[in-house]
Amino acid sequence: MLDVTFRTRTVKLAYQYWLSKCPVGLIPGRPHIDPLEMVAFLPHIILLDVQHNPLDFRYRLVGTKVVPLLHRDYTSEWISNIPNQKSPSTVWTNCRAAVETSKPIYAYTPYVGPKKDVLDVEDLIMPLALDGKNVDMLFIILAYTKKSKLL
Repeated sequence: MLDVTFRTRTVKLAYQYWLSKCPVGLIPGRPHIDPLEMVAFLPHIILLDVQHNPLDFRYRLVGTKVVPLLHRDYTSEWISNIPNQKSPSTVWTNCRAAVETSKPIYAYTPYVGPKKDVLDVEDLIMPLALDGKNVDMLFIILAYTKKSKLL
């Protein structure tokens, strides 16, 4: 269980959902999660396939609220081919940590990009494993906080 104060309702809901799908002593697999149960946060989801030996990650799904933050839709692309995401980037390091520990990895990242009203991005990387142990997919939720308008 993470000891985190979530900044967005979206990330908190996704984490609670992931926890509810965890079999006792194991992590959930892709078959455990159902898009129909994730309506409240579905547009904020990224699913990454995990390749072992060599380690790499492939975008399987990029939610409609995430695409504008990433500047484009990376569906089907390998992270190792994306200059600002490949090793040794923070993105790569966090994904690797989720695979190696089989535990959620929480991040709160200052936003750098074209959207001037975005302040920070809160993201949570949650491992998925078909066998409950060996991570084969990452279920990521990504939400942003907006800058408040100065009066």
